[in-house]
Amino acid sequence: MKNRLVAAWLMMGWLPGHAVAGTLPALDARFETIQCVLPCQSSVKREWLMMREATQVEIRDMHAAHSELWQRRQDGQLEYAYLLHEKQRAIDYTNIDLNLLGIASDDRQWQVLTQLVTQQELAGLDKRPGPPWQRMATDIYRGRLNGVDTEVTWIPALSIPLQLTYHYPGYQVKVKMVERYHQQLPVVKTTNGILHTYAHVDFTDIGDMEHDRNALSWLDLASGGAPGLSLRHHAPGEHDHWQ
Repeated sequence: MKNRLVAAWLMMGWLPGHAVAGTLPALDARFETIQCVLPCQSSVKREWLMMREATQVEIRDMHAAHSELWQRRQDGQLEYAYLLHEKQRAIDYTNIDLNLLGIASDDRQWQVLTQLVTQQELAGLDKRPGPPWQRMATDIYRGRLNGVDTEVTWIPALSIPLQLTYHYPGYQVKVKMVERYHQQLPVVKTTNGILHTYAHVDFTDIGDMEHDRNALSWLDLASGGAPGLSLRHHAPGEHDHWQ
């Protein structure tokens, strides 16, 4: 489950590493994660959005009807919600729920979700000035992270990579920020006002919905993405036991 959430949500598939604490500027951007087997004659591409604020980050695949929302509490712990926008439903996870699922919910994890690479990791790479991007300075880092040849084009003003490339034996993973939004987004960002209009269910209460067919109809939509849901939920007519 931890691998599913960090890889599928976060990175954005296939990324090593963690990030450090700090105050982050707001960022609304579209990214691409591209994986290919060398010599990269064909590739698998994922497009996704990051909508980042000081205490909240939302991740959403392009054209998806669901997203994942992380909110940072004053004590540094994280809370998480899996959002079904067409159904206006939210499954809420406390930091305790996340920890029981093997998913970190501390400040370090917050930085994993919002910066993609840590200052500690960057400090271990060779650094040189890069070309400006949208009138902002960049730095290029090269070296090895966790035994993987890595190149990072970092935008200090945004605390985000413009591009990361990981050269694994036999294949390559590249993450690129392809568009930064200054005004209109291709999706509606989930504000607190919108979140308050959604019907919420606590993750720990899902087990009580085994015989609620109305609930199961929308829980089926979340079962492929919401962490831990496959362990607690089955569709009507299925006879496998709940774990």
